[in-house]
Amino acid sequence: MWIYKRKNSSYWWIGYRKNGRQYLESTKTTDREKAEKTLEKLKLLAATERAGALTDTFYRHLTGGASNAELTLKAAVAGWLTECEGANSPGTVREYRTIADAFLEFMHASDTGPALVKIGTEDVRAFLAHYLKARSATTCNKARKILKVLFSREMANGRLDKNPVAAIKPLKIKAEAGSERRPFTLAEVGLMYAKAPDDFWRYAILAGFYTGLRLGDLISLRWGAVDFNANFIRTMMQKTAKPVAIPMAAKVRAMLLARHAASGTLKTTDFIWPDQAALYVKRGAGPFSNQFYDEILLPCGLVQARNYRHVKDGVGRGGKRQATGVSFHCLRHTFVSALKVSGGNQAVAKELAGHGSDVVSNLYTHLPEETLTKAIQALPEVII
Repeated sequence: MWIYKRKNSSYWWIGYRKNGRQYLESTKTTDREKAEKTLEKLKLLAATERAGALTDTFYRHLTGGASNAELTLKAAVAGWLTECEGANSPGTVREYRTIADAFLEFMHASDTGPALVKIGTEDVRAFLAHYLKARSATTCNKARKILKVLFSREMANGRLDKNPVAAIKPLKIKAEAGSERRPFTLAEVGLMYAKAPDDFWRYAILAGFYTGLRLGDLISLRWGAVDFNANFIRTMMQKTAKPVAIPMAAKVRAMLLARHAASGTLKTTDFIWPDQAALYVKRGAGPFSNQFYDEILLPCGLVQARNYRHVKDGVGRGGKRQATGVSFHCLRHTFVSALKVSGGNQAVAKELAGHGSDVVSNLYTHLPEETLTKAIQALPEVII
């Protein structure tokens, strides 16, 4: 066993090997003396285990905590999610928490059990089969991947000898009719704008078409990202953590100026749409996607009425979701397609959309702002 300082971390870390595997664990302290005391306790535990005398009672007296045999699944999940909050984006943590909560509910997890070490491959397989009843194979594969991350973390911390997810293969993804996303036509964008139920959705549709930003980025946009003097929106895309600078089309600028004037005294850290941003932080994009479908796409005749019910609290659904050819994300497809039709080249489209492909181009190509502005100005009108 050894103690060391990890790069980009102020905490002391302990490293050790067990059964041919290396484990690294933070002591959660910046005090070397405290870290060394923790190291001595671990050395004593290891020596006691080798002597065959390590009991749960001895473990609790020495560490003040629970042994691996006592650690519950619920406690392990709570520790993992807390750790994730400091290392992942809010959207990622929200996604992790959704899957973890569903798994805990399926396993009837509580403060008293089941123990983490009792969770086996068949438990996870049964959960995924249950989860698939109301969700797509793609969503279930994502759940499998997230649970694998959870159990890998517990292995790295020496609490598990094997990952119960490792033996479960991902589901094969079958192409579903209407599952391929397509761009909206200009007429459809204009119709959606006309059918929008309120100012927020008029903003979302217009800004979605003229900026290509994802729905979550538009909901959580702050006033500090809007540079009225330079006529640019400068923000960090949540999904890719890629910074983008997008010139404002005239109608987007006018809409934001009106919103700014009507909002009174503002800080750069204030959300442009505070109520919507608060809901997004709490529950993610789900409620917005549902509203876009039911209150905009459906009245426009672009989708069929759903044949499943929403769960009362609005968090989930009572049946498997239908595949459709359109969603809010299609505005992003429309933006990129319109840029190219209007004369913008691949590099312009990629820079404005914040796509992460063509790594070399991303590293070495930075287009002048005038080029980006001309590309946005060349986009067609979708509302009169």
